[in-house]
Order: sequence, then structure tokens, then C-alpha cells
Amino acid sequence: MTAAGLFVHRLPARSAPSSGCVLWVHGYTLDGTVWAPLWQFLPEFDHIAPDLPGHGQSRPFAGDETLPGLADGLLALAEAEAARTVVGMSFGGSIVLEAAIRAPRLFAAIVLAAPGLAGGPQDPEAATCNQELIRLAEQRGVGPWLSERWMSVPPGVFAGLSGRPALRRALAEIVGRHPWQELFQPVMRNLMARPQTTAEIAAIAGDILLLVGEDDMPAFLRCAELIRRSARQAQRSTIAGAAHLCLLEQPSMAADLIRKHLLPHCLRMTHGA
Repeated sequence: MTAAGLFVHRLPARSAPSSGCVLWVHGYTLDGTVWAPLWQFLPEFDHIAPDLPGHGQSRPFAGDETLPGLADGLLALAEAEAARTVVGMSFGGSIVLEAAIRAPRLFAAIVLAAPGLAGGPQDPEAATCNQELIRLAEQRGVGPWLSERWMSVPPGVFAGLSGRPALRRALAEIVGRHPWQELFQPVMRNLMARPQTTAEIAAIAGDILLLVGEDDMPAFLRCAELIRRSARQAQRSTIAGAAHLCLLEQPSMAADLIRKHLLPHCLRMTHGA
């Protein structure tokens, strides 16, 4: 457990020498175990993945939780582990972006998959679902009805699991463990209250790769494009046959794109070029 109360999952490189340490940040209602299948396609890296606050085995959400506070916890972990490359998905992408805003020169390479953008476009069906979850929690308390509603379509968060029953079962098990405490306080609304501005994104020195599923929700596609246009160094790639959880739905394809983006930076850091 880190000083910020984060439980960290680890997988050392399975080849020597390691190509570097990659920090992975999961999405809302998931946890760090979600990355295990993807890590199998990237054996040359050391991997670390915290459970975010309010998720997995980490500390609960604080009543006054902020996006900068979550980002600071990630930055402390990155510094402690000498992780200079980072991957974030969905809500995790918003936190990674905030971390890069707060320490614009720390990460050499950044991957944002289906990222949210504080103050940016929001999916209306996800917002409606969130209100339904709050009402369900108030009326019935915490139970399987929450994860069942969250994983239903709409919204399109889990739409890409159609035709992927093994992945759906694995994610349902993770979501089923989620404590849902944030439904009883305005945590998520407060986290995304302060906009991430174009000027802040433009100050990030790291090279950004934006990955989106071809069938992702329009709001997240717009967020990715806004980040690409604002960033100093950014490119965008589309993962075919994937929706919102594109890294999990097409892990082999995603791993190839991530490796191609990270390795040149890792080599430069290793050789001091």
C-alpha cells in the first residue's frame, strides 16, 4: 500500500533487461487486475497498476476528493517506481491527463485510451445511468442490481462486450466487487468539476498517443480529438472491432500500438539519447 492509500498490482518484465516500467490506470468501477491479459502481450516491460481510491483494495473515496489529489497519488507512485511511461483508460485517462498537467515533464510517453476530459463532452446516456444508480442505491442500498444496471446498454461503456462472453464474465466479477460508496456523496461530480484547459494540455511535454475504439461513444471520440488538437505532441489511432473498453476488447492490437509508442522513448531514456 502506498502513502496515498493505493494498493498496487505488479508484474515484472519476463525478458532481460526490462524495457522500463509502465504505470497503468484503470477506468471507473474496475481495478488493477483488469490489465493482466494485456500485460501478457507486453513481456518486455515491468508493469504496475494501482487500484484507484474507492476501487479494489485501495482506500475509500474521501468526501473532499479532487482530481488533482488523485493525480498527485499517481505522481508519487510514478516517482517511487521510476515510471516514465503511463497508460490510462476512460476515467483513468482523465486522471493520467491531470497528472501530466501537474507534472508536464515527468512522463516521456503517455497513452490515453477512450479518455474523458474534465469540462469536455459528456455522454448523456452515461449521465442518465449515473442518476439511476444513485436512485437505486438510495432505494435499495448496495447490491448486484447496481452492477447489473451499470453494465447494461445503454450507456455504451460495456457495449463492446457483445460477442465476448469470457471478457464480460471477467469484468462482471470485477464490477460486482465495486463498493459504490461514491453514489452516496457527490464524489464523481466534484472530481470532474474543474475543467482541464487547452493551455494546460499544450504545456505537457510528453508524447501522447490517443487510442479510441471505432465504435466508442461520440462524446469520448470528441474528447480524444480535443486533446489531440490541444497537445504539443499527439497522435490518434483507431482500434478496429472495439468500442469504449478498446484496450480490453482488442488486447493484442492495443498492445502492438502501445509497444510502438513506448519503446522509442524507453530506449532513449535507457541510452541517454
